Amino acid sequence: MKKILTGLILCVFVLFFNAYAGNKNVNSEFKVKLYGFVKFETILDNTELAKGDWMLFARSGQNSSSGQNIFTMNARHTRLGIKISGPEAKGKRRINGLVEFDFAGGFTNSSTAARQPVLRLRHAWVEINTPKYEARFGQDWALISGPFPNTTSFVVGAGKGNLWMRYAQMRLTFKNNKSKIAFSLNRPMAGNIKYNDFESGDFDPVGDGERTGLPWLMGRLWLYSGKTSFSVSGHYGTEKITDLSGSPHNMVTYSVNADFISSFGPFFVTGRGFLGENLNSFFGGVFQGFTRDSLSVNNVKSKGGWGQIKFKINDLWGITAGGGVDDPVNSDIDSGMRSKNQWLFANITHTVQKSLIFMLECDYLKTSYIDREEGENIRFQFVTYFKF
Repeated sequence: MKKILTGLILCVFVLFFNAYAGNKNVNSEFKVKLYGFVKFETILDNTELAKGDWMLFARSGQNSSSGQNIFTMNARHTRLGIKISGPEAKGKRRINGLVEFDFAGGFTNSSTAARQPVLRLRHAWVEINTPKYEARFGQDWALISGPFPNTTSFVVGAGKGNLWMRYAQMRLTFKNNKSKIAFSLNRPMAGNIKYNDFESGDFDPVGDGERTGLPWLMGRLWLYSGKTSFSVSGHYGTEKITDLSGSPHNMVTYSVNADFISSFGPFFVTGRGFLGENLNSFFGGVFQGFTRDSLSVNNVKSKGGWGQIKFKINDLWGITAGGGVDDPVNSDIDSGMRSKNQWLFANITHTVQKSLIFMLECDYLKTSYIDREEGENIRFQFVTYFKF
């Protein structure tokens, strides 16, 4: 493992040296550019949240009077990426590639895990790009992902109204000046065991999605008009989920999504909504996709969304305020399960210089349960970005 990490660091150093030296070609054909940021987070919570720094949901019964104050710091969400572009060929066709990773992939089982994070692949793809179409192969954002809230939170609204995920996929995009449409075939990686510990030795576990033998389908349409963009997107797939007796059931997962981004003067407004079933693979349903008993499996339907307004005071200062909600259908979930996640946030951003940004944010999170006491949390988070 140490040899692999050492080799990776050396490769990044060589690529950075070549890119820094006038951003010249690494060889006679390809241009390479290193990008990313160093991110440091300081977090104060007034209750102990599920998944700590990631702020997924509040625990039942935890609030300002009964909760445990938590103070943490981390730098594991630091990110590095490499963009690779080839020469332009006939028909203005260009071959591009990208590899991006951070250090949030998991933790070793030790008391020092927070400062010894594991390298994690985020994106790795190659594309054929022309003025009219784009064909991409690799791991990238699922087509239903984005736009994202302007928040300090690393999971950017997950479980609180924002559906997203990265998937291995084959994608084809057609584009013109006023619109763009894309379709993709995706590995059906269901989230049903995502938050459980795999047995020792599991490297690439096959789950409920892969067992159907079919890819997941996704599509998206973008429309552009002046300073406003609008898109609709969706996905459809199947999972083979077993009931408590071990009998398999073919279950559907789908979503329908709509979003817009608009600006007027110093204001920037973004909104997004969704509805669907069995959405835990995309952080929907407050991370709950289905329920089951000894004879049946039943999908959890959910709806929600988020919105924000950003005000650019000047080139140095900006303010953002927003919130989101994820609201599963109560009749689809069992006693003790999470029935709603509600989120409010506000932050102020200061750009010290182009590459150095400070953000201070306050978040309020409220999680409701069936037949259990709700949980609440107030978070203060200070973040430093050094972008390059």
